[in-house]
Amino acid sequence: MAEDLMDKVFSFFSGDGLTDEKQNMLKHTAKELSQSKYSRFFRVRSEEVDPSFTSFLFSVYKTIYPIKLFMQDERKVTKLKELLISSSLDNSINEIIKRLDYATLDAKSKTMEGEKLIASIQADTEELENQFDNSRMAAANRRYEMVSSIGTFVSYNFPGFFKKFDPHFADGSFLVEPRFPALKTILIIDQIGEFLTVSQPLRPEDEWDSLLYLFRVCEGHDLAVPEHFIAMIKTLREIHTSRILELMVQYTLRNPVWQWKHLTFRETVAEDWLESKKMEANNYILKINNAKKNSQINALTKQIFEATDLVRLENYTVQLSEPYRRRDLEYFYYAEGLNYLKAFLDDYVERDIKELCDILLIRGQWTNNTMAREMSEAFHELQACEKDIDEIDEVLSDDGPDGSRLRAAMLRIDRDSTQTRYVNVIINKLNTQALDIINLAAQDLIVIGKHMKNLIDDVQKKHPELLVNWREINLASKEPIAQRMIDDFKRINFFVQLMHLCTS
Repeated sequence: MAEDLMDKVFSFFSGDGLTDEKQNMLKHTAKELSQSKYSRFFRVRSEEVDPSFTSFLFSVYKTIYPIKLFMQDERKVTKLKELLISSSLDNSINEIIKRLDYATLDAKSKTMEGEKLIASIQADTEELENQFDNSRMAAANRRYEMVSSIGTFVSYNFPGFFKKFDPHFADGSFLVEPRFPALKTILIIDQIGEFLTVSQPLRPEDEWDSLLYLFRVCEGHDLAVPEHFIAMIKTLREIHTSRILELMVQYTLRNPVWQWKHLTFRETVAEDWLESKKMEANNYILKINNAKKNSQINALTKQIFEATDLVRLENYTVQLSEPYRRRDLEYFYYAEGLNYLKAFLDDYVERDIKELCDILLIRGQWTNNTMAREMSEAFHELQACEKDIDEIDEVLSDDGPDGSRLRAAMLRIDRDSTQTRYVNVIINKLNTQALDIINLAAQDLIVIGKHMKNLIDDVQKKHPELLVNWREINLASKEPIAQRMIDDFKRINFFVQLMHLCTS
């Protein structure tokens, strides 16, 4: 760094490498410097920054210092961001927001049917999107771009700049205005370039009065005198327009094409706000649908199962899935459905339904063997599901390969971001397997249920067409065969509905 600086200094005084074209450009630069409104900022002969420039910067720093402290508090900035949006809303939009407030929706849910409430939420969400249109979003975004630009400006290292002139400069001390000596411009080239960068986005035509008012609302008092602040913004724009600082650097560096870095701000705070409101509305709709689904699931489980304790899995469970869900990881999506399937296989398929199928398939004299074979294959395929369910549960056990991998990954996840993907891959694999098992079981039950429905119709006929020995089959059953088929058909039908709810 020191060698670079010495090389610059040497080249300044030697003039080495300057073409005739560059020399002419530098003469023009010197002329512009002498004619500038702010020519007092630079001493051409000595190539020094005049104390008047440093004094001006100190007045700027004094004006924006309270804003600098404000912008360092994230809570205050968050509040300001909220106010920027709310100040862009009119009464009609505010009314929509009130209607979409969770407390209001909770009150409505007690007197309004779920479907009607969902329709109302969707209508209000659409209306909000129409009302908070592109022009309103552009206005809100521009205001936040002003916040971003002033935030970048006040974060400029003013104290570091002033210490170039006075090593004993104390940050935030304004009781006595310091006296700054002249200083060689070459020593603060980088600082001048950065100052041009951070001050360029400040535009006098923007609504600074409105922003200063919002600062006052957040803080409880003015952070800057509006007249002084706006005058400062105008002066900064004049300095930029005059190109005085740019010319100072170009002349000092003997580089007439030197440029500072331009900044642009493209905020999407308005779009983000609208998306958050839509997401809140969709989450409430999801809450309604989940409540409805849970109510339907509870009703179906009461219709299907006689037992009250239906927990059959140990590891692929809703409870053990919670730590993953809370960390926004993939979790055991189908734990509830797979557990109900295990219970159904244990409590009914392996007892009642198996016994009934044995009577119908083994003792029954079918007129169509294809139908009997189809029902038999579906039943045996259904029985095989239990082994697949057990395998998923076992691999998640303490000694299981996936269980041990997941525990190790969760221990490292806070310090190793790659573990997130690793966990998600393992859980997604298990979820895919669980869904495949549920879908296969549901299809098998549908096949069994279809044939059972045909047999229910057949046994009631005067001249049966599917089985020719219903009298013999009835004697083999402890209970009337027709009633058993009706009961099992209903249970199968309810269970298929349950699986649909648990996977949707």
